[in-house]
Amino acid sequence: MVVTANLFVKQRGSTTALKQPKEFSTYSRTSEDQFFIDDDRNLRYYYLPDAAMDSRPDLASGVKKMKDKTFPDPCTLHGLLKAIKSNEERKQKSVKADIITFRGIIRKLISTAFDSPSFNPVNLRIVSFDGQLFIKDVFSSDVELKSKEADAKACFSGYKFESLATLPQPLPYVTRELLEKRPKRIVNSGEEFISVVRTGVGSTKLILGAEIDCVFDFKEEGKDNLKHYAELKCTGTVTNAAQARKFERKIFKTWLQCFLVGIPRIIYGFRDEKYILKSIEEFSTDEVPLLLKSNNPALCSACIDAIKWYGAFTEWLLKTIPRDSPSEIKAYMLVFENNHLRLTEIEQGHEEYDGLVKGEVVLSQEFREWRKSLA
Repeated sequence: MVVTANLFVKQRGSTTALKQPKEFSTYSRTSEDQFFIDDDRNLRYYYLPDAAMDSRPDLASGVKKMKDKTFPDPCTLHGLLKAIKSNEERKQKSVKADIITFRGIIRKLISTAFDSPSFNPVNLRIVSFDGQLFIKDVFSSDVELKSKEADAKACFSGYKFESLATLPQPLPYVTRELLEKRPKRIVNSGEEFISVVRTGVGSTKLILGAEIDCVFDFKEEGKDNLKHYAELKCTGTVTNAAQARKFERKIFKTWLQCFLVGIPRIIYGFRDEKYILKSIEEFSTDEVPLLLKSNNPALCSACIDAIKWYGAFTEWLLKTIPRDSPSEIKAYMLVFENNHLRLTEIEQGHEEYDGLVKGEVVLSQEFREWRKSLA
C-alpha cells in the first residue's frame, strides 16, 4: 500500500457555510436484515407523560431478555444505496452528491478534532465510484463486545429508555393495554428507521443516512419530516460540578449528531445509580451552543470549530481522491492516528482489494448495475 495523504486534525477551513439539511427518502431495517424503502414500519412516536415518573421506571429491568442486533454487517451501506436508487429511478438521474455515508461516520471524523484515537477510533473504507465517494465504517466485533461488557446495564438503559418513551403508532391509535405493558416490553435493538438527508458544508454536497429515534409530535405523509424528529438519550443524574462537566461534553456530541442532519429536539432521560429514571429534560438543538456558552465557553467555541474542521476534511478528501474517471473504482483506507487522518490507497493484491473494488463490501452489485444503466 502507498500512503496517499495525511491531514493534521488541528487544521481548519475558513468556511462556516452549511446547507440546510433536507430529507428526501427513508427506509426501515428489520431484525432479519431486510430493507424496506419509503417505509416507516420501524418509526416510533414519543410519548412519556410526567405521570410515568410516579411508577419509578427501572431502566435495567429486562436486560437478560434483550433482543440484540445480529446483523452480519451492522455498518452496511446497502440499505442507503437502495433508498438512493429508488429516488434516482423516479427522477431518472443520479443524485447530486460528492460524499455518501452515514451521519455517525461524519460525527466520528469531526470528533477527531477533539478526541484521541483511544476514545474515538476511526477505521473507514472509502470507495470512489461514478464521481462520488462512498464511506463505510469497519465493524469490529471485538471492540463492540468490549464496549458492551464495560457497562452492559448503562448500554441497555439507553435502549430501555427509548422503548419506554416511544410508541409504534401515534397515541390515538394505541390501545390502553399496550400503553400499560410498555415497561415490560422486550427491548429489540435490531429495528431501525433511517432518514436519508441531503446536506452540505462549503461547496461539498453530502448525502447522509441517520437513524431516527422517534417523531416528537406528528408525521406528515410524503413530506420532509426532519423538523418533527427527536433524538433520545439517557445518562446519569447530574448532582455535582464534575458530573455537570461530563454531561456538557455528552450534550456537545449529541448536538453535533443532531445538527448534522437537522434534528431539532434532544430529549434526555436522567437515571440514578440504581438505573431508576428520575427526570426528563428537553433541549432545542439550536440552543445547545447558547447553553454551553453560559456554562462552558470552551465547548461553545468548539461548536464553531467543529464546522470549520468539517469543511477542512471534506475539502481535503475531495481534493486528494481522484473522481474524474466514472468507470474506474478505487478503494482507500482512512484511519485516525498521531493527530492525523491518514488516507491510504488499497491497491490490487491487498487482502481487502477484491471485496472493496469488485465485491459488495461497500457498493452492492445492484447499485453498480443501476448506475451503469443510467450512464
